[in-house]
Amino acid sequence: MPVDADPILEFARERGIQVIEDAAEAIGLDYKDRPCGSLGEMSIVSFYPNKHVTTGEGGMVLTDDDELATLCRGFRDHCFQAKKRFFHERIGWNFRMTNLQAAVGLAQLERLDESVTLKRAMGARYTKGLEGCATLQLPLAETAYAKNVYWVYGVVLRDECPLDAAAVMPKLGENKIGSRPFFYPMHKQPVFHDMGLFRDESHPNAERLAERGFYVPGGLTLTEEEIDRVAEVLRGVLES
Repeated sequence: MPVDADPILEFARERGIQVIEDAAEAIGLDYKDRPCGSLGEMSIVSFYPNKHVTTGEGGMVLTDDDELATLCRGFRDHCFQAKKRFFHERIGWNFRMTNLQAAVGLAQLERLDESVTLKRAMGARYTKGLEGCATLQLPLAETAYAKNVYWVYGVVLRDECPLDAAAVMPKLGENKIGSRPFFYPMHKQPVFHDMGLFRDESHPNAERLAERGFYVPGGLTLTEEEIDRVAEVLRGVLES
């Protein structure tokens, strides 16, 4: 689900701040009447394998600004100059997508509406199977400004649950059910501590989500029977 973006955009606009939108997990998702990925001066989307549109790896930068678009195309392709190919005024990289990857992505883009419809049905099926489980917090189906496309189906163990994600996930694995933890908080990352950032900081909400949240299977080929089994096993783990 997207953040409520309008207050952020208004805050930035009043102060002359450019907004870069992280829409990595929001392909096919709308914020009010606008597609996610169109809200800031620039945005990024991800084509990692578990996204609604995938090219195996990689992603895309979106912008309406011609100058920024030219810069990004340069960084993607070694910053070659148009008139002097091997002459460089900036450092660039080889981030070019192959034609084969692009073809795979375009074919999936044509089926995006179908994929979103299927993902929403899968999310509703999971919710039906897990609702009423007192120790689970389930994802919202919609808010006042967006309707969930269930890029993944994430659950959070409530504080009254004696288990955390690290205890529940192996039990799912014993039943041949894969799962994935939530992202680890930035302020807990050693690489940033080595840079002198976030030291001695505490962010309880982020820490709680990392400790008590995880994702259940959500691939587009998952059947209703498989979803029902995941829900049944998870309930059994939590209610035993």
